[in-house]
Amino acid sequence: MPILLYCATLPGEAIRIATGVCEAELQSQELGGLRVYWSEISNPEACFGDAESLKKATSQFQQVLRQILAVTTPLPFAFPTLLESTDSMDEFLAAERAAYRSALERIGDAVQYEITAIWTADDQIDMAAPVSGREYVKRRHEVAQRTAAVDVKLKSVTGDAVREWRSRQDRKRHCWFALVSRQQRERFVASLRSAGPSQGVRLRLSGPWPPTEFVTTQDDNR
Repeated sequence: MPILLYCATLPGEAIRIATGVCEAELQSQELGGLRVYWSEISNPEACFGDAESLKKATSQFQQVLRQILAVTTPLPFAFPTLLESTDSMDEFLAAERAAYRSALERIGDAVQYEITAIWTADDQIDMAAPVSGREYVKRRHEVAQRTAAVDVKLKSVTGDAVREWRSRQDRKRHCWFALVSRQQRERFVASLRSAGPSQGVRLRLSGPWPPTEFVTTQDDNR
């Protein structure tokens, strides 16, 4: 029977969750130094075949991850990852098993938060409109300056509550990802709330999430 993969965690006692995607039973097993979670999906077409069904299945998938994250740190598989049967899992995991285990051991009992910055001045700028080379360089310089200012503020107020930071620019917004140990979660959130607003920028905090941004090391990304 086809199976849907959810995530991998370090070996340990299985987390009991009543149902997963499409009300299917959530199952798991230890395989090659990982605990892998999956469900048997008797009718993938009915479960993922149209937009409404896919939306519902995506929500159920995320709910399973949140429940697992409440207990231990998972690394999700891309959704939907479907295999022909449980017999296919070992072959599927073969290429990435060592990388997943290494990442989970490095990350440990930590979770990911996301901070998104949107600058109010950009609301009036048409990013698709052509600009001169000089204007382009000017805008890039301004983006770099204001991003650096927020970066300094975030790292200053949170201090050692954050184990590691990652960030990336996405058109009109910039995203920071914070890897936070579970015991530091309340301190991390409280430090951000106590920092006060920053002029000209809207910051939005979301999480905790599985630490997908920290699967690879920074050296791997160079």
